[in-house]
Amino acid sequence: MARRTRFWTIPLLAVLAAMHAAEAPAQCILANPSFEIGASGSNVFGGWGQFGDVGSVSFATHGSAAARVSGPDWGGWDVSAFWQQQDSYQGEQWEVTGKVAHSSANPLTGDCRAIVNIEWWDAGGMMSYESHDVALPSTPTDEYQSFSVLSDPAPSGTVAMRALFAVLQSPSDPPPDVYYDQTTVLSQSYPTIEDMQWNDFPGGRALSFSGRTWRVKGPGYYGPGPNLFSDSESSVWVDGDDRLHLTIRNVGGSWYSTEVALTETLGYGDYIFTTVGRVDDIDPAAVFGLFLWQYGPCWDESYLWWNPYNEFDIEFSRWGNPASSNNAQFVAQPWDWYGNVSRFDVSFGAEELSSHALRWLPDRVVCRSWRGGPQDESPGNMIHTWTYTGPHIPRPEIPRVHVNLWRCCDQPSSNLEVVLDAFTFFPADPTGVSDAPEGDDSSARPARLLAARPNPFNPVTTIGYSLRNEGPTEMAVFNVAGRRVRTLVDGFVPAGDHEVTWDGRDDRGARVPSGVYFYRLRAGDAVETRRMVLVK
Repeated sequence: MARRTRFWTIPLLAVLAAMHAAEAPAQCILANPSFEIGASGSNVFGGWGQFGDVGSVSFATHGSAAARVSGPDWGGWDVSAFWQQQDSYQGEQWEVTGKVAHSSANPLTGDCRAIVNIEWWDAGGMMSYESHDVALPSTPTDEYQSFSVLSDPAPSGTVAMRALFAVLQSPSDPPPDVYYDQTTVLSQSYPTIEDMQWNDFPGGRALSFSGRTWRVKGPGYYGPGPNLFSDSESSVWVDGDDRLHLTIRNVGGSWYSTEVALTETLGYGDYIFTTVGRVDDIDPAAVFGLFLWQYGPCWDESYLWWNPYNEFDIEFSRWGNPASSNNAQFVAQPWDWYGNVSRFDVSFGAEELSSHALRWLPDRVVCRSWRGGPQDESPGNMIHTWTYTGPHIPRPEIPRVHVNLWRCCDQPSSNLEVVLDAFTFFPADPTGVSDAPEGDDSSARPARLLAARPNPFNPVTTIGYSLRNEGPTEMAVFNVAGRRVRTLVDGFVPAGDHEVTWDGRDDRGARVPSGVYFYRLRAGDAVETRRMVLVK
């Protein structure tokens, strides 16, 4: 949380205004909020204004870049900052969030501090501002801290607000280095960003699939396309085997597409979609999409270059071209940015199960398609893999899982249907699912967790682990909802190699249902998690 600090003196306000008095166009949502995309000319990052001593660093909480602001050390109370402007009006409040750190090499000392300023502007210039401390000399170095700032209501005459991510340099202290990453600037007036997530779902219909609740899009015209979407039980349904059916149907001369969205936001982790049958052979005019998406405050094509909607897709389509040599793709949005698409060709049997996955992590998205269900991922079953480390990794704001079947081009030759057998999620946070290979060198690691064997298993599996040093150790099993099922180890364990077994029972001795489970090793500061499947 941020602490409100004193308002700085009028002379400093005048300095700030002079430093960045040039007008910047207002926008509907913060551009390039994780500082991933560079700018041409004098600016360090696309979409950002700046002044003072600024730059970039690779020490980041998300993606590969963060913003650096350093004390300008000009002999007075001086400020360096990155900033952006938003349209605003009297009474509107804004929440500003992000991650902040300061460097142990050049830390905050004395009266220096990291600050977030919120400026109020009328048609003639800056009227006033408020300042919030987000890091102080007492803040731990080389470690990102979360902050959240809520502004006062905008004063009378406001037409815009500017959010500054800054460092305040005192006259008598050495210049510090402060880093900012993963920032947001969101209005708290109705409709908020949360209010906007369900505008395309006015029918209010929901269904249960794979143990989770999904809302059904429509009825009405919405994107993508736009298409006419149906939320009727004849268009989208879950059958008695807990399989999700999506369709494109011609009803009364109108074509209806379908989409569902998960009500939860899941965050970083492994998203696995298991399909049934010929999803490779849908009509060339249709797209079957499995993706992350977050609705934004507006649709503005001029800002699509930085992925404002946190979209990442798995898509099956020939995009209107029956002769296309590829029918599937992994896509980081915007799709037309260099290196953001990996296309491939695949074919399936009429009742074949196949799985398609996005392992979404702070610094990459690991995409895979393989034959079989979630437990069948292996080199022998793999169809296509792609690891994306570009500038458009989705940010952990509020993107949700969406699944849709829609018309991209002209009209299909007949009604269409696709079937999803299951959706499986393995969270990377808080349990931190490991994707380290078995052959990974563990000599520098304080603890190492091995794959359960057998896996899948019934009724017993053995879990190996090793500790470099003796100490308090815990091994626990969790279900897919993150709830603790069984504690296998809880106490002081000597250094060396160890094994423990799990018999598929909870802490009360009751047998747990078949399904996916996580097992987590915690030894000192080391935490590692893997997954296993209980079958009956």
